[in-house]
Amino acid sequence: MKWSIMLKKVILISIVSVIFLSNIKCYAGIVHGENRIPCGPLHFAGITLGVTNDSEVKRLLGNGKLHNMGNMYKRYFVDSDRHATLHVTMHTNLIVNELTVMEGMDPILKKDEQEMPVSIYFDPTASFWRGLRLGSSKENVLEILGVPEKKNGDNEWVYSTSCCDSSDTITVFFRNGHIFKFMFTASPG
Repeated sequence: MKWSIMLKKVILISIVSVIFLSNIKCYAGIVHGENRIPCGPLHFAGITLGVTNDSEVKRLLGNGKLHNMGNMYKRYFVDSDRHATLHVTMHTNLIVNELTVMEGMDPILKKDEQEMPVSIYFDPTASFWRGLRLGSSKENVLEILGVPEKKNGDNEWVYSTSCCDSSDTITVFFRNGHIFKFMFTASPG
């Protein structure tokens, strides 16, 4: 009788340990599977998808240029050299759910909107994931992120976070074999 109780405790502790260690691996950013798909919250320029709100974005980067589209708000920022654009999207709750960084001016911005004040805290040369940045080659992306989960043509690769119960995505866009734009999209809700 005593041994069966002890055996049940050992089994229970083992199960709890496996679950606990799986969660630690998830939150530490350790990936599952051969494709090395990233895990963890997506963030860039101090903005964390699904967490950072509009007020915090303004404190971090300045006012930028706001587009109010009814139930969606978009803020645009340019770097100090005016070589790149950061585009932040929020819905009615004003929590960031999409972030895009691209070389040059976003074509959505009208000519007069491109003269917005710069954000000295937006650094387009910063890494967005484990050393990847604008200008990284397709080979670098394959080495760091592995084979994309989905390809929309040869120049748009999509990666999904595969743990932590989220379906956030990183979409990487290529021009001449190098990243010229990347987009983070948070899972809804």
